[in-house]
Amino acid sequence: MIVQISIHYILHSMLFNFKAIFNLNSNKMKNAFLLAFYFFTIGLSAQTSTLSPYQKKTKNTERFARPVNTGVNHTLLILGSAWEVSPELGDEIAVYDSDKNMVASVAWRPEQEGHSGLAIWGDDQTTSAKEGMTNGETFSIVLFDKSEDKMTALKIDRWERGDNVFAKDGVSVVGSIISNSVLVQDLELFQNVPNPVLDNTSISFYLPKDGKIKLTVSNTLGQDVLTLSNEEYAKGMHTISMDALSLSTGVYFYKLETNNASITKQLTLVK
Repeated sequence: MIVQISIHYILHSMLFNFKAIFNLNSNKMKNAFLLAFYFFTIGLSAQTSTLSPYQKKTKNTERFARPVNTGVNHTLLILGSAWEVSPELGDEIAVYDSDKNMVASVAWRPEQEGHSGLAIWGDDQTTSAKEGMTNGETFSIVLFDKSEDKMTALKIDRWERGDNVFAKDGVSVVGSIISNSVLVQDLELFQNVPNPVLDNTSISFYLPKDGKIKLTVSNTLGQDVLTLSNEEYAKGMHTISMDALSLSTGVYFYKLETNNASITKQLTLVK
């Protein structure tokens, strides 16, 4: 907590430098950038610090899983004024890398003038799996409309700062969103959290319609070592806990199967 407060103090004291750099002439823009860096510090300490009620609300996503906190990120701020039509309570925003892996998510909130801050996580170089973005990689932003059960790709008309290229400790600010296109919501398997795994982890997936799924874990020899689920699920996002106490240190693969599709991801177990 002391570290987090110190970081906030430093960021506030740096505001006048940001004003000079970014030409921040209004209190609204100042508050927007403070919110962006506030989310940046929250991203770094999310797994160890107590969150405020507001922060908990932004993390309470139902369509998208929580991303892996790798300790390396790029801060994205979407200004409340950027939207042609403002999102509503229940809507969610997510960021995907160039391989269509989700690397950031947040529940939209009307507080803070409708600004949304996201920590886009970079890749963890200590594991062989790609859990986040690499420097120079481009990202895309999507909006999930809960009332219509619809996901759209956002097209950015103007960036106030930066762009959609990931950079360690980078900052991007969306100033205007002019249009979007509707996306098909397919079967989706999210990266397990946390990863690397010490003793247990959570695996989330999105099911586009009701159906039976099978979730298994295999070793590098292709041998199944755990069956985490083999049953019917309703449409939507689900999370399953994995107890890894019986497994040895190493790389494992978890596979989600339905009647007509399958997705496999990698996790690392350390002890």
